[in-house]
Amino acid sequence: MVEQHAVEFPHTQEARSFHKMNIGNLANTRCGSSAEADESVVARARNLVPELRRRSEEIHALGRIPRDLFDRLLAEGLFGLSTPQGYGGLQTSVKTKKATIAELGRGDLSVGWVAAVMNNAAWCLYALFPKHIIDRLSATHGGFRGCVTVSPVKAKVRKAPEGYVIEEGRWGFNSGVYHANWDLLAIPLVDDAGNITDHGLALVPMDAITILDDWDTMGLRGTGSSGVIVKDLFVSGELVTSTSALLSGVTQATSATAPLYRTATDPLLTISQLFPVLGAAQTAIDTFLHRLPGRMIYGLNEEKIESAVTHLQIGEITAKIDAADALVQRAAEALDRNAESMGEYMPSLDRARIRRDIGFAVRLIMEAVDTLASAYGGSAARASDPMGRIWRDLRVATLHGLLVPATSLELYGRLRCGQPQKAAML
Repeated sequence: MVEQHAVEFPHTQEARSFHKMNIGNLANTRCGSSAEADESVVARARNLVPELRRRSEEIHALGRIPRDLFDRLLAEGLFGLSTPQGYGGLQTSVKTKKATIAELGRGDLSVGWVAAVMNNAAWCLYALFPKHIIDRLSATHGGFRGCVTVSPVKAKVRKAPEGYVIEEGRWGFNSGVYHANWDLLAIPLVDDAGNITDHGLALVPMDAITILDDWDTMGLRGTGSSGVIVKDLFVSGELVTSTSALLSGVTQATSATAPLYRTATDPLLTISQLFPVLGAAQTAIDTFLHRLPGRMIYGLNEEKIESAVTHLQIGEITAKIDAADALVQRAAEALDRNAESMGEYMPSLDRARIRRDIGFAVRLIMEAVDTLASAYGGSAARASDPMGRIWRDLRVATLHGLLVPATSLELYGRLRCGQPQKAAML
């Protein structure tokens, strides 16, 4: 058995088909210079795939994206997909973001995951906060580089004149925190008596935050998703936005006039985290096919590449991943279409349907990748094996609360049955 630390693949037919699926749909909905701009953005990410694959073990061992690689991604504009053009960003559609971040995920899932999170944080800034705040944070050295976490382990907050004091707070899963200069932290919003009136997101500068350096997992290690703590910190009210308002489509930034910043919040932030997963699933197929020649079926004198079992498995696996991609593509197009329509905020049932499709896509992907890992064999158990790393990365990624299938499927089914909504995030 040959140990591999990094794998470079030729452009297989499967990879070419995956690329055409992402870009072809863009070209069908946009024309001329817009389509060319979309392709240019995606090409920036695609050109990095070989390097990301070569450096995957380094990223994993370091527990974060290496600084030089992060700076290169930053220079290519790949953390500016949700940043308005007026602030130096690319301001892409959801469809283009899908194609771009999926390419990063093809290279390394941790890198794609951090890109999704940091672009989501940027979207929150430019869609939800007033212009003078945007101007100030955008003028930060190196620009705004944010991360976001909506799951506080503990957040004790009191009302104060002109804002709030976070007396004591702890948050986990801060993907990209080692490269961020601002963190969007979920906090309860309270009145003078301490009663919770709403929930919100508070923009907190990284120099006021202690990083716990506690990210120690079997997969997605390169995201550096460490926990953070904050104590006795005053946060001005203008740096806090209401969760209930943002989930209802209330925006206040001048950039909100662009369609991107009218996109339905919950499905946008959720679907973005699935984009790199789609790319990593494609790499799992590439890895399997790359190692297939010469490998034998255990206990039989038959090569896997010639076996009908392998052919059936690949047929089913690719069908599931293609079906997942089609569901996500349809959802991305629906989000763009609604945002561009200048009509009403996306109705709750439509938002729930996107969450349903995301959940089902996750299920299809994991069924496919589990089958791949099983067919790949015991080599996937080795920590240094590329299939094992991809498999573990995907397993950890799909544990994210927004991607758990059961929650999203139940949410849609409940609304279709005419029952009242009970999910906070929709």
